[in-house]
Amino acid sequence: MKNKSLIIFSILSLLVITCNDKEPIPLLDKGYLTGAEGANIYYQVMGSGQDSIVVIHGGPGAGMHSVLPFVQPLAHNYVLIFYDQRGGGRSELPADTTKLKPQYFVEDLEAVRQHFGLEKMNVVTHSFGSVLVAEYAKKYPNHLKRIVFHGATGPDLQQELKLRSLKTAQAPPSPDTALSNRANLLLQKLLSGTASDPVETCREYEEINKKLARAKGDTITYEGTTCKAPPKAVHYYYRFTAQLAPRYYNGWDFTTELKHVNAPLLVIYGAEDSLMIPAQRAWVSSIPDSKLLLVPNAGKPAFSDNPDFVFPAIDTFFKGRWPANVRQ
Repeated sequence: MKNKSLIIFSILSLLVITCNDKEPIPLLDKGYLTGAEGANIYYQVMGSGQDSIVVIHGGPGAGMHSVLPFVQPLAHNYVLIFYDQRGGGRSELPADTTKLKPQYFVEDLEAVRQHFGLEKMNVVTHSFGSVLVAEYAKKYPNHLKRIVFHGATGPDLQQELKLRSLKTAQAPPSPDTALSNRANLLLQKLLSGTASDPVETCREYEEINKKLARAKGDTITYEGTTCKAPPKAVHYYYRFTAQLAPRYYNGWDFTTELKHVNAPLLVIYGAEDSLMIPAQRAWVSSIPDSKLLLVPNAGKPAFSDNPDFVFPAIDTFFKGRWPANVRQ
């Protein structure tokens, strides 16, 4: 392994996590590191290989388990560093919600890099994680090695909102009005902080959405969840982090702010979610050394929709080459 600090983990016991393909993945370490202004940031390290990847989940604040199940296959070839962003999972839930401003998430990520002794980080992001990494890259461009954006939120908020609005307008009506109403009620309880059992409410909400998707004929491959956290963390995430943290950006537009970033960026997105592809192309136009990989037979969760296509491509990229079929 290139990073010495990842070699000298004191492994007191070898725990095992089962990957989607049922092969055992070693859990090397877990614990807390110190983030911005002393915040406790929870992390887990798993896998084996000569290089490492920091995995940055979405939300913001959705917790590592929102991405861990479908990113785990990379642990067969790389050491994966997962962490819960502040405001979710097992990390700090700030009493002062202004501590959910972007600069604190940026400094937490920088603390992760320093804690593991990484001169430069390989990173994989999901959804809103792309926005966090873009903000990080504005301040620490030289601390990034190679970047993968997966199912990324776009670099321009106004474009993102327009595309989402168009997608909503073109979506077919719900196949089950009663279930849709129930899902909306549960979401409102979570967002307002009135759910008496946040974890159970979260689980029911996610399960109903899967049922609705199946009723539309969709195949559900995504196994991530925002519910695998202590009740107070699930409450805090929906009530504060998911709502306030994006607002603290006061709108974002990275399309002209990242021309100084030299780290190569591979943007991965499912070809079937065609309405959102312009936002992915916008990322490619925003960072100089960037390319787009459209994944066939996949929607936004391309990692889980078509893993046989995605993971060899990612492996090629992290070994220093562009995978086949990438676009400018």
